[in-house]
Amino acid sequence: MKEFLFSASTCALQIEGARSLGGRSQSIWDEFTKRNYCIPPVGKAIREINSIEVAADFYHKYKTDARIMNKLGLNAFVYNMDWTRIYPKDEHYLNPEGIKFYIDFFSEFVDKNIKPIPVLFHWDTPLWAEVRGGFQNPEIQNWFRNYVKTCFKHLGKYTDVWFVSDENSSFTKDAYLSDYLPPQKVGKLNFVQALHNLNMIAAIAKEEFESAKLKGYVSKNAIIGVDHDWSPPIAYTDEKNDLQACQRYNEWNLELYLSPSIKGEYPKCYFDYIKKHNLNFEISNDDLVYLKNNKLDLIGWNYYRPVFITHSIKNFSNNDWHIPPQFNEELDLYYVFPKDQKYTKWNWLINPNRLVSGAQELCQMYGKNIPIMILENGMGDFDNKSADMILDTDRINYLSVHIQKVMEAKQKGINFIGYSLWTYCDIFSPSGGYRKDYGLVSVDFNSAIRERKPKLSYVWYKNVIKNKGLKLDFDMNQLVEELQKTLDEWDLFFK
Repeated sequence: MKEFLFSASTCALQIEGARSLGGRSQSIWDEFTKRNYCIPPVGKAIREINSIEVAADFYHKYKTDARIMNKLGLNAFVYNMDWTRIYPKDEHYLNPEGIKFYIDFFSEFVDKNIKPIPVLFHWDTPLWAEVRGGFQNPEIQNWFRNYVKTCFKHLGKYTDVWFVSDENSSFTKDAYLSDYLPPQKVGKLNFVQALHNLNMIAAIAKEEFESAKLKGYVSKNAIIGVDHDWSPPIAYTDEKNDLQACQRYNEWNLELYLSPSIKGEYPKCYFDYIKKHNLNFEISNDDLVYLKNNKLDLIGWNYYRPVFITHSIKNFSNNDWHIPPQFNEELDLYYVFPKDQKYTKWNWLINPNRLVSGAQELCQMYGKNIPIMILENGMGDFDNKSADMILDTDRINYLSVHIQKVMEAKQKGINFIGYSLWTYCDIFSPSGGYRKDYGLVSVDFNSAIRERKPKLSYVWYKNVIKNKGLKLDFDMNQLVEELQKTLDEWDLFFK
């Protein structure tokens, strides 16, 4: 990449809406949100599961959003696409309205000098695929092949950066080892099957990507990667047992999710897990060879927070923790939350200090010059939207220290090709519904048109982009004046 990408990221199931329009059918998330609908009391940092039928209505407002992002200065936009919109019935029927929406959307953004960066799959399996076994069924590899071939053929000319999937770790652990996410098919065998099929679709996408290059659908210099939500570990003490706990954590939470796609091989812990639990599951040699022959090109990294780890909490008291420790039985370690650290209102740790060293570890493991892109980094908050101006200074403080670390890593030789914050505008959050604000732009979810309004972080990020991330501190009074000017200019084409 010649130009560093300053981007924002978002996801179809969280922003797009129009879930029953344009020939689209249902996915596992449509079914999940309807069956588990739950609205807790206002202002509580508790999970809300709400309707995604309209969400932020990006489906109808993508032209407005393109203007807003162009005004912001973004040169890229990461978008987790909706497989179900393109293939709503089965693996054969291509929905013309669905693919046309993405063609129109990508074209509009390119016209505004914003590179679309598609993520082909993010948790949102078509319901027709799920009732046939979903990611437990190896046939999903063939279903996904048809989908990616269509995407590369019709959308390949708009971009040269792609990702196959996003947060396979959260998806597999929270949907197959717990019932936090759909499809809520809890079982160790289900977990290992789903993970392997996710790794196989990555290899399939790479094979089809290279074929699309030969056909001229995708540029010869285009790259495709996988995005991983790795929270780098920090040993809570210098004891050997804590350091060894971090090693176990990394094999399970880093290597297991990146090595099959980037190295083309599974770490030992995967096969140990299958053996330990006597699972009736075996990976063929053909699959292992296929993974090795179809390795991906780059790493997407969702950095929100590191995690403090210790092998034992017996020498500590409850007063040492911000929230209670969490024990991981499989890895025999504790996740702890030291009281002396900073946290968001949603109890997420705020600590950028593992971003540089974590990037260095990725390079040591997967190649000195491997391209890396921060695909998600942001702060969920309760923004005060009652005033004329939304002064989200906590978000600015969070983002600034993390962007600073990205720039520091670049200076140390890390091949960061871009930074994409989470997220462009307020959306549905799987962990907080519509009460958890992440956006640079506010969305009025009580408005029939989902009216947009910039926050202070919007003009702050605009300045960061303008000076290419070299200056992150700005006079607060000056930013407020700039926000007021932006609001004065915010006519009907931005709302």
